[in-house]
Amino acid sequence: MQHKAMHCALDQEEIAPEQYSRPGRTCIDHALNRRLTADYRQSKRLCWALAMSDLKGCYDRIVYIAACLALLQLGVSRTALFTMFETIQRMIHRVRTAFGDSEETYSGDIFDEWLNEPQGALQGNCTGPTIFSTLSSVIFKILRKKGHSDRFCSAISKKFFLLVGFAFVDNCDLIQSSQDPCAVAESVQAVIREWGDLMEVTGGQEKLLVFI
Repeated sequence: MQHKAMHCALDQEEIAPEQYSRPGRTCIDHALNRRLTADYRQSKRLCWALAMSDLKGCYDRIVYIAACLALLQLGVSRTALFTMFETIQRMIHRVRTAFGDSEETYSGDIFDEWLNEPQGALQGNCTGPTIFSTLSSVIFKILRKKGHSDRFCSAISKKFFLLVGFAFVDNCDLIQSSQDPCAVAESVQAVIREWGDLMEVTGGQEKLLVFI
C-alpha cells in the first residue's frame, strides 16, 4: 500500500514540492536548497525569515480520518486503510525493560474508558512516511492558497513559482521574505500560526525555533 500510495500521489502531482520525503529526493537536498535560498536572499539584500518546525511524535499522532481522506483521493482502497488502521488500534502494547515486560497494557479491543479511540500510524510502520507526506502536502496546498508562500524565479526558464518552505517528513522550514522587515515578521508569524493550527487538526503538535 505504501508503494502504491506514493506512486499514485506522484502521478497525480499530489506530493507538494515542499516535501522532500519522496522518491528521488533526500534530506541532503532539503538542507542544500535551504542553504541556497538563504544565500540567494542575502545576495538580493532581502529581509528573510526561516521558521524551523519539528513536530512531536508525528507518526504516533496522525488522525485516522484525515489520513484516510488524503489517501482515498489518491485511489487507495477503503479495505486496505480499514485493515491497517483497525489492526493498529487493536494492538496490545507493553513496556519492555531489562526486568521484563510490564503487566499493564496499552490499547486493545476495549475502549470504554477512552475519551477517543487511539490514533497514529506507529513508529516502524513503513507506510508512515507516505501517509505523512500525503497529509502534509494537503496542508502546504492550503497555505499556498492562503498566500503564505515565498516567490522564486527560475534562472533558466525565468518562470515564477511559489514555495512555503522545505520539509523532510515532519521537519519543516517555513520561509518568508520581503523588502520590509516588519512585513516579514508579520507574515512569518501568520504562516507559523496557520501551520500549527492545521497540523493540530490532523493530530500534530509542533515545536518551533524561529530565525530572522
